[in-house]
Amino acid sequence: MKKQIRIYAAIFCVLLTAHCFCDSLDPSIGDQVGYSNLFEANESAPPNSCSTRDLIPPTFEITHAENGDITITVTSDEDLFTGWVEEKLIWSVGNFDNWSLNTRLERDPQNNLYAAVLLKEYSNSNNNFDMFILENNGEIEEEHTNWNGPGGNPLIINNPDENIYLGQPTISIEGAVDNDNYTYTFSTQASRWSTIYFGKIDPDGNVLISGEPIITGIDAWAYGIHPAIDSNNRIYIVWSDDMHDITYAYSDDGGDNWTEPISLCYDADNQMNKPDICCDSNDNVHVVWQHYISGVNYLSYMKIRPDGTVAIDESFLTQSNNQVWCPKIDVDEQNNVHITWARGGQTQGVAQYTKINGNLDADGASLTDNELTLIQDETIDPGSVRYPKCIVDDYENVHSIYEEGDYGLNTPKSFRYRKRNSAPLLRVVCPDDSVLFVEMTGSGTAWEGTFTPPMDGIYDVRVSASDVDGNTGIDNYQFEYPEVGIDDSDLPVAGFRLSNFPNPFNPTTTISFDLPAGNVGDAEIVIYNLRGQIIREYPVANNQSSIVWDGTDESNQPVGSGIYFYQITAGKDFSQTRKMLLMK
Repeated sequence: MKKQIRIYAAIFCVLLTAHCFCDSLDPSIGDQVGYSNLFEANESAPPNSCSTRDLIPPTFEITHAENGDITITVTSDEDLFTGWVEEKLIWSVGNFDNWSLNTRLERDPQNNLYAAVLLKEYSNSNNNFDMFILENNGEIEEEHTNWNGPGGNPLIINNPDENIYLGQPTISIEGAVDNDNYTYTFSTQASRWSTIYFGKIDPDGNVLISGEPIITGIDAWAYGIHPAIDSNNRIYIVWSDDMHDITYAYSDDGGDNWTEPISLCYDADNQMNKPDICCDSNDNVHVVWQHYISGVNYLSYMKIRPDGTVAIDESFLTQSNNQVWCPKIDVDEQNNVHITWARGGQTQGVAQYTKINGNLDADGASLTDNELTLIQDETIDPGSVRYPKCIVDDYENVHSIYEEGDYGLNTPKSFRYRKRNSAPLLRVVCPDDSVLFVEMTGSGTAWEGTFTPPMDGIYDVRVSASDVDGNTGIDNYQFEYPEVGIDDSDLPVAGFRLSNFPNPFNPTTTISFDLPAGNVGDAEIVIYNLRGQIIREYPVANNQSSIVWDGTDESNQPVGSGIYFYQITAGKDFSQTRKMLLMK
C-alpha cells in the first residue's frame, strides 16, 4: 500500500512540475530581479469593498498604578476578543484544471500580509500568481492579477530595507531573507531530486548566485526544501531524504559553504515527510513533519540547540485518530511555536492549529503532547481544506490561509483567510533592553496586567489587543521606575486637604488644597518628576485654594507622560506630597 501511495504521488509530482521547469535556466532565480516600486509593471485593483466588517481598530485608555509592583489597566472602546474570527474569501475560480492550488503567505515588518495563488493549470502553462496585500485583519488592500513579480521573479521589495520573498511560481521553490536583506532560494527538480540548488540575491535585487548545486547524492522526495535563518544569519534547510530520514544542513557564511547532511530522525520502516523549520529568538531550531506509522500520520516535533545538540527529541503532538498532512510552522517573540496542518490526508481535511511551548528543553529526551502543548488540535476550518499555512505577527496573532474545494481536475477551488486573535498582550522593554511579557486578565473592554520592575530606569510598555472583526489596536506608554523617589506617605494632618482632579489627566489637572490654621506663610506648590527634579513651582497666596497645572515645565514646554509628584510646603515645618499621573 505504501509503495502504491508513493508511486501515485510521484506521478502527480512529475506531472505538476513538468510545466514549471526548463533545463537551460535554474528555476530558483530568473535571469534578473527588478525592484524600486512594489509593482512597477502592474496596476493595482481597488481595495475590496464588499466587506461587512468593522474596519476601525480598538483604541485604549491606559492607567498605571504603583505599589511596589506596576499594574497596567487597559480599557478599550469596544469588547476585545481572543480566538478565531470570521473566515474571509480571498480568491476563487469555478473550474480549475489542476489537482490543487499552490498558495503562499508572508508578512512585512509592518505586519501587512502577502497572499498569493499560482494560476498554472494543465491547459495553461502560465506560471504567474494572483497576489494580494492584506491588512492585518485580512481585508484586501491591493490586488494584482497575473502578477509575476518585478523582473519576472516574485521577490517583493517594499523598499531596500525590507525585502519579502514569496517563493517562485512553482510548488517546489522556497526562499528566505536574512537580517542584512539578502534573499536565499532553494529548489530541486522532478528529474533531479538528488541535488539541491541554491540562489542568492543581494539587497538591491542583483543576482549573485543562480542555480548552484550545494548538496548532491540525496533523495529529496516531493522536492520540498524548506529554509530558516537565525539572528546570526546562519541559514538552515530541511528536507525528507527518501521519505525515511528528516535531514538538515546549514551554512554560516551566506551560502558559500554548507555542512554535510545531518540526520535528525530516521525510520527505515515508516515514512516521514513534509518537514518545515523555523528559528526562535535564542537561535534554537524547531522542526515539524508528518510521521506515517501503521496507517496513521502523526504530527512530529523536534528542537535543536544552536550548537546542534538535541534539546527535545521526536515528540508526537497528535493522537492516533488524526491523519496529519503538510504541517507549517512559525514562532512568536516569546518562542511559542505555532503549527497549522490538515487532518485527514492529502485529498481533503480539516484545517487544524496547534501551539506549543518552544522554551522547553528535555535535554535530548522526548516530551508528551501534554507537556508541550499550550493549545492542541484547535479547528481553523471544519470543511474540506488542504495545505493550511500560518504566519504569526508582532502581536502574536496567527494568520492562516488554506485551500478549499474538491481535490482533482476541473473542479471549483478557492483559498481563504482566517485570523486567530491573541489575548491582550502587555510587552515591556526594560531599561537594559530585555523584554518582559505580562499575562493580562479580564474580559470585554477591561483588562489588567501586573509585574515587578526588575531595576530602576525607563520602561517602554506596548499594549495590543484585537476585536471580534480581527482589527488589532496598539498603544504605547512609558514610565520611569526609581529606587528612591519622593516620599508621598505623609501622615494625615488635621484641617489639611491636598488632592488633584482628574487623576490620571491630560492635558490639565487642578490641584486643590486647604492648609491647617497657622501654616499660610510662604506657601508654595512644587511639581517634581520621578528623579526628584523640579518641573514647576507655584507660589500660594493667602486666600488661594487651588492651582491648575497644564503639564508644562518652567519654560512652558510640555513634559512627557508618567508619574509626577506635587508637594505643598508652608512655613518652616509643614510639607505634604501626593502623586499624579499624566497620560498622553
